[in-house]
Amino acid sequence: MKAVRMRRLSPVTLMAAVRAVVEAGTGKACVSDPDGRDAPFFGMELVGSAPKKSKSMRLDEFTVYIHAFAPPSPSQAGLLDLVQEVEEALEATVELPAPFALVGQDEDGIIQIKRDESGEWHAVIAYRITVSYGLIVK
Repeated sequence: MKAVRMRRLSPVTLMAAVRAVVEAGTGKACVSDPDGRDAPFFGMELVGSAPKKSKSMRLDEFTVYIHAFAPPSPSQAGLLDLVQEVEEALEATVELPAPFALVGQDEDGIIQIKRDESGEWHAVIAYRITVSYGLIVK
């Protein structure tokens, strides 16, 4: 009998689902390529994915960075408002297509805050998204 490989969630599908939640919750664009855009907006980056151990489920854990870009200003206040907007937006559940199930959606905090060469403020917020793609049957 030939073994059947379980289908895993495509990173493209995951990123589209995250983008939808961020844009719906903030009303601002969330893009994968921030070049040439005027702030304020959000960018996103898939940093990695790895299987996660579980006794009963087949899991993948994705690490996603959300980048917040604020217009040039003397203080970080505008940027911190954007960080709060994305944090509040991602309190909503990321909706995944069947047969996948969201198991965890955790914020790992602000990774970096800096001022870019253009004078724009830039923050990176990390999220871990854990997805089940099947049950383990023994």
